[in-house]
Amino acid sequence: MALPKTDAVIIGLGVAGGTAAYVLTQAGHNVVGLEAGPWRDKADFLRYYDELMAYPFHNPFADEKNNHEIPTWRPNAETEVGPPPVGAIVMDNHVGGTHHWTGQSWRYRVDDFKIRSSTVERYGEESLPAGSNIQDWPVTYEELEPYYEKVETVYGVAGDGGTNPFESPRVNDYPMPGLRRSGLGEWAFDGLSKFGFNPFTSPAGINSVDYNGRPACSYCGYCTGHGCWNDAKLGAHVTAIPAAMETGLLEVRPNSRVTSITTNDQGQATGVIYVDENGEEQEQPAGMVIVATYVYENYRLLRLSTSNFFADGIGNNAGNLGKWYMVHSYGGGYGYFPGTNFNVFSGTGAQSIAFDDLNGDNFDHTGLGFIRGAICNVSQGESTPIARSSLLPPGQAGWGSSYKQFLKESGQSIISIFTQLEVLPYDANFIDLDPTAKDPLGLPIPRLTLELYDNEHAANAHINARLEEALKSMGAVQTWSWPPANIPINSHAYGGTRMGDDPATSVTNKYGQVHESPNLIVLGGSNWPSTTGYNPTQSIYAHSWFAADHLAQNFSTIAI
Repeated sequence: MALPKTDAVIIGLGVAGGTAAYVLTQAGHNVVGLEAGPWRDKADFLRYYDELMAYPFHNPFADEKNNHEIPTWRPNAETEVGPPPVGAIVMDNHVGGTHHWTGQSWRYRVDDFKIRSSTVERYGEESLPAGSNIQDWPVTYEELEPYYEKVETVYGVAGDGGTNPFESPRVNDYPMPGLRRSGLGEWAFDGLSKFGFNPFTSPAGINSVDYNGRPACSYCGYCTGHGCWNDAKLGAHVTAIPAAMETGLLEVRPNSRVTSITTNDQGQATGVIYVDENGEEQEQPAGMVIVATYVYENYRLLRLSTSNFFADGIGNNAGNLGKWYMVHSYGGGYGYFPGTNFNVFSGTGAQSIAFDDLNGDNFDHTGLGFIRGAICNVSQGESTPIARSSLLPPGQAGWGSSYKQFLKESGQSIISIFTQLEVLPYDANFIDLDPTAKDPLGLPIPRLTLELYDNEHAANAHINARLEEALKSMGAVQTWSWPPANIPINSHAYGGTRMGDDPATSVTNKYGQVHESPNLIVLGGSNWPSTTGYNPTQSIYAHSWFAADHLAQNFSTIAI
C-alpha cells in the first residue's frame, strides 16, 4: 500500500541530498528524505577516535550498508574480478553523509569546466589521449560561482582569497580567514616559495573562528577520516538538514533502504520502493524523485529500476548509464630529513599548504606527452601512527630492530608533497553489475572496470620529478616517488550518469534531470564529465544547490 504522496522524495541525505532538501524546503515544498543509515552526532564520532576502530579503509559508519556491498573490480573487460590494487576507501551511511572528509573545500577553475575545448584550442585535437572520451561540462564556472559563494557563506568555508594566483574569479572573499599555519606549514610555504612554486593556505570547510553557532577548530589532529568531535567541520548534518527541518517541510526517515525507483508508462518517475527501519517494504509516491546517494548506488538504483519503458534501467535507452567511470589517483614526492621532527600528527588534513602550479592546464604541456595535472600540498593530519609505520625510504627494512629504531628516531622526519592526480574518462572504464556478487538483500553489487593509462603515468612521472627537485632544494637527503596508484573503490569516484546537453552522449542535463525522465534527478559526482585535480565536495554542494534552485523555480512544470 502506498504512503501519501509528497512533493519530492530524496534518496540519500548527504552533501547533495541535504543541500537539495534545504533549497526545496526553503521554497515551500514538502520533502521526504530517505537515508540508509541512522542519525549520528559528535558524541558518536568521539567514541571512534581510535585508529584501530575507525579508519577510512574500514569505516564503522558504513556498516549499515556500504561495507556489505563494496564493489568488485577488474582492470579491463577481458579479465576476471580480483583484489583491488589498493584497499577500498568506503563512504559513510548516515544522515549528513560525508563526515570522514578532510574538509578541503575547492572551487573548480574556469578551465575545469571546458577541458576538451581549452585543450584542443591550445594543443590541438591530437593531444587528446587515445581511448579517452573528454567532454566539456554543460555548466560553466560563471553559472556556479554564485552557488560556490552561497556554500561558503551559509555552510562556512575558511580561506584566504586572492593568495592563489591560479584561482578563478570570485566576487567576495571567504567568510572566515584560512586555518592557522603550523610550523610545518610555515616551513613548507617558505621552501616551496623559494623553489619557485606559488603556495597558499588551502581553503577548508572547517571553522577557523566561531561561525554560525558552531565553534572554531580545536586542531585535535584526528578528524581526517573521522567525524568532528565538536562540529567545527562543515557537514550537511550541522547545516542544511537542521535548517530544512526547521521549516517543518522535511521528514527524515533514517535506516530506510531504497531498492527501486518506480515509473509510469511515459517513463516519468512516480516514487520509490524502500525497506524501512522495521524491515517492512514501503512505497513512497512523489512528484519528483532525487537520487543523491554516492556514485555506485546512483548507478545501481537507475540500472535496477527497469520497466517496459526502461528495459535496461532508467535513463539507459541510449546505453550511456555506467560509462566513463573515473577516480582520483593519489601519490606525490617524498623526502627524508634526518633529525627533523615535523610533528605531522598534529592538526587536521585540511590544514595544508597547497600549490596549483602543476594542476590542470596551469603549465605548458607542449611536448610532455600528457594533458592536465594535479593539485599538490603539504598537509598536517595525514599520518596516524599505524598508517605512518609503512612510510619508509627505499632501502629501509620494514621489520626487525633497524625498522623499530627508524620509527623511533625518524618516523617524524619524512614529508610528502601529496598529489591528487586528475584521471581522464576513458571508454574502457565503466561501471556495470557484477553477474554473481550480491548484497544482503540479494541485489547485484556494482562491478568496476578501471585502469590507468599512458596519460596518467606520464603526468605522474613528470609531476613527481618536479616535486623531488623541490624536496631536495628544501634539504631532503633522500627523495623518492612511485607510479600512480590505481584506487578503483574510491571516496573520490566520478561518472556513470554523465551530464551533458546531448541525450545521445549523456544521461542527465546540466541540472541532473534524466533526459528521458525529467522529474527524476541525479545529483553528485556520478554526473561529473571529468575529475579535475581538486576534491569534489564543495563542487557537489554548489552544483546541487544550482540544480535544486532550478527545480524549485520550475517545480510546477517538472514534477508530476
